[in-house]
Amino acid sequence: MLGGSIGMRLRRDALAKEVVGFGRDRKKLARAIELGAIDRGEESLLAAAKNSDLVIACTPVQQIPAAIVEAASVAKSIALFTDVGSTKSSIVESLGSMPFGKQFVGSHPIAGSDKSGVEHASPDLFERRLTILTPTVESNPTAVQTIERFWKEMGAKTQTMLPDEHDHAMALTSHLPHVVAAMLSMGTPTHLLELTGTGWNDTTRIAAGNPQLWRQILEENHGPVLRAMQNFATISREWIAAMEAKDFERVEQLLIAGKEIRDSVGNRHSSG
Repeated sequence: MLGGSIGMRLRRDALAKEVVGFGRDRKKLARAIELGAIDRGEESLLAAAKNSDLVIACTPVQQIPAAIVEAASVAKSIALFTDVGSTKSSIVESLGSMPFGKQFVGSHPIAGSDKSGVEHASPDLFERRLTILTPTVESNPTAVQTIERFWKEMGAKTQTMLPDEHDHAMALTSHLPHVVAAMLSMGTPTHLLELTGTGWNDTTRIAAGNPQLWRQILEENHGPVLRAMQNFATISREWIAAMEAKDFERVEQLLIAGKEIRDSVGNRHSSG
């Protein structure tokens, strides 16, 4: 979905001479061409990346370093590299020591969804959404500026963070919510599912995401996610204590605290 959306935007706004997609499923590549996401599809990464100016890795996070290393072996010597992974520390560390390391700038567009596949792509997916860039002191300043300009051409806003800072933030704002959604979903007895309404649907929506992809995310960001879960458990115990004591004044205070934070965000991510 993310790769398809990038391709659609590049092609719609004539931002690239050619958009080449890599994948191992010929039918999916044909579908990407049909939907206007790519000009050409290749089942070989080497064929897809040959003589490229820019390589964007839109794979599960644990596959990103190897994919970029392979692509760099045939891309132009001045090519730039980025990704869309929701973890950054291990990716940046893996690629930083490579010969092309200064030309890699980690990216994370906060525009994901529980949906996957080019059928759900849109050229406007990144419009007014935030993309986090995670350059290091070793990054080529021109590469950083170019990748930032690229995301702004996608319609995104940008912010720069250190890789570790990014991963700790995402553990709290993205990865923990997915775990909690999965817990809520699995904790609902199947014989009661017909009684669920919009509240249950809204709070469990992201649990429908690809389990293999999310396993990789949680594995790569294990430490920060574990700490976020431990903090969530502390908050849960506070709620349990208030309920056990029938202290509904405290329960109301907790509800108000949650509501105030939610209201401060509003519905800026309602489209996905």
